[in-house]
Amino acid sequence: MTSSAVVRQTVRMAWMQVHAGQDHLSQFTNRKPVDALVELIWNGLDAEADLVTVDFETASIAPGDRELLHIAGITVEDNGHGISAEVANRAFPSLGDSWKKSLNGRTLNGKRALHGSRGRGRFFAYSLGHRVQWSSVCQEPDGSFHRTVISGDQAKIDGYSIGEPAPARGPTGTVVTITVEQGRMLTALLREDLPVRLAARLAAHLLANRDLIIRVDGLRVDPAPLIEGEPIDIIMDDVPTEELGDCEVPVLTIVDWSSEMKEAPGIVLCNEAGVSLIEVENSAPPSTVKSTAYLKWSGFAKSGADLLLAQMRHSIIIDIAREHLERHVRERVGVLSATIVARLKEEGSYPYPEETPDPITDAERQMFDLIAVTARSALTATSRQQRAMTAQLLHVALQERPESLETILAHAFRLTESEQEQLADMLRFSSLGAIVGAAAEVTRRLDLISTLRYVIYSPDVSAEMREVDQLHPLVKDHVWLFGESWTLSRSEVSLTNVLRAAVGGDVALEADLLRQGDQVLLPEGKRGRVDLLLQRSLLGPRDDKQRLVVELKRPSVHLGDKELAQVKHYARALTAHPGAGPSKWTFWLVGSDYKSEIEGDLTQADRPWGHVIKLPEYDIWVTTWGRLLDEADRRLNFYREQLKYEVSQDDAVRRVRARHEQLLPPAALG
Repeated sequence: MTSSAVVRQTVRMAWMQVHAGQDHLSQFTNRKPVDALVELIWNGLDAEADLVTVDFETASIAPGDRELLHIAGITVEDNGHGISAEVANRAFPSLGDSWKKSLNGRTLNGKRALHGSRGRGRFFAYSLGHRVQWSSVCQEPDGSFHRTVISGDQAKIDGYSIGEPAPARGPTGTVVTITVEQGRMLTALLREDLPVRLAARLAAHLLANRDLIIRVDGLRVDPAPLIEGEPIDIIMDDVPTEELGDCEVPVLTIVDWSSEMKEAPGIVLCNEAGVSLIEVENSAPPSTVKSTAYLKWSGFAKSGADLLLAQMRHSIIIDIAREHLERHVRERVGVLSATIVARLKEEGSYPYPEETPDPITDAERQMFDLIAVTARSALTATSRQQRAMTAQLLHVALQERPESLETILAHAFRLTESEQEQLADMLRFSSLGAIVGAAAEVTRRLDLISTLRYVIYSPDVSAEMREVDQLHPLVKDHVWLFGESWTLSRSEVSLTNVLRAAVGGDVALEADLLRQGDQVLLPEGKRGRVDLLLQRSLLGPRDDKQRLVVELKRPSVHLGDKELAQVKHYARALTAHPGAGPSKWTFWLVGSDYKSEIEGDLTQADRPWGHVIKLPEYDIWVTTWGRLLDEADRRLNFYREQLKYEVSQDDAVRRVRARHEQLLPPAALG
């Protein structure tokens, strides 16, 4: 603080009684230090200041060899329009009747949106210290400047001493000086990340008003460098109309923070202009990432009750905002995890194979991917060799001592205390939600397997099961039947479009197709259609692509030479085309049973059962629904045992019927 801001002259002080009881006023003396400091900063911003500085005076206590710092004084200075003696005498004795109420939500000269209008922000200073002085310079209508000094003491909280205005030099502004008695714990204000925490609280307003400068102990409070990507706005049109009253639909602005932001509020209630009013307690979802949702709605500012009560009154709106935030955080964790894993795979440091051999390993792999987000600073900001060592260490920790995982990661990755807490929350809470979701998915899959057995192999049902409008749609939404790593690219498409989907918008391919009549044809000159095209990528030096074409036959068709020849023609037509590239193709022919005429194709001595053709360009397999469902069932058996999930076929069919009634034959709907 500059010496010019210190008041040295003696002025007469008049005692002004506050029109409220001491018990009511005392509630403002126990707010959290950061909350109280934010209120004082807002007072400067509401006075149209574009510069607010906060400085701390510290003193040391040295028990033994250890020095202990504590805050002895706080100064908050702004260059706003100041407080005139007239305003001081009218406003300071009043509680809940601020002069700001007459400004229609804008500052005095309409410069910015207002934060407060309840006339109580000044009392928050008593949450920081026992004595407070406001020294304020304002400009009179005649152009002269006057200083007004207001003093308050927590011991006499029901009043203020207001001095007579004295001539002063410009410019305008206010200096708030707080004397902190020894023994008051303000450790939160001594943390190195205080400017970062203030940035999270004030972000919506600072981002909307880039001319504002706030400094704390010389460090600028600026949210922009701490934000990842661009803030997103969500129009909350899912809020019930009756909850809005006569107010507009709320807008939720979500800001994603970088790893430098160790602590951030979850949901901050704001007025419609984005001016923050209060942080919702315990609204941050347990996660390894930090995101803040600024809930903008005029209804919060219009509430005449305390904002703590307003949270209860508008709990439905806040709950809907919390759901949006939690969904966003889950998606962000997934994106970060995929990015980290992709890099490790590209470098050959990922400790798991592309296809995990069993569900236990797959569950372990998924946990690795999730925890990698927590340890992302160690997995992204180091050398390639260090990343490989870190990945291997995490792998060993998961395999050998999962019960000590928190301790291992804390020491090995040098996680901060805040990051350790994030990890503990993630393992304790987030994984539970994932397990519940996984359990629901497993039971749905087991139900589908049981239902497919029923509709394909029950004589009274299988005869009615149609191929194109029942079997195909049912299977295309559940391509996990063919393996977890496949994703559906297209279904029920021509050979030409299969090639287009596989290769993409390739100019050379389109030129080749144009020369050949814009079509990929079978050897006999006919066009063909495939049932399913699935694709996957194997990340590595060549980024290999794999493609799986599945030809499904309805239960009444037994596979024979005719059906096998059809798939062989598809394979030759697609892989022989010059636009297909070097990718590996696999073709599956699936039916309920097969004829003896292809027995020799299925049982060849040098390869597994059903592997009909093995060539560098493609493989052709034939399998039955029974074998396919058995294999899918085996992959889920571990989860079935852990869930102790035993259900009758009738119950499984009933549940699948409720979700896919139009895809099952009438005989299965009885």
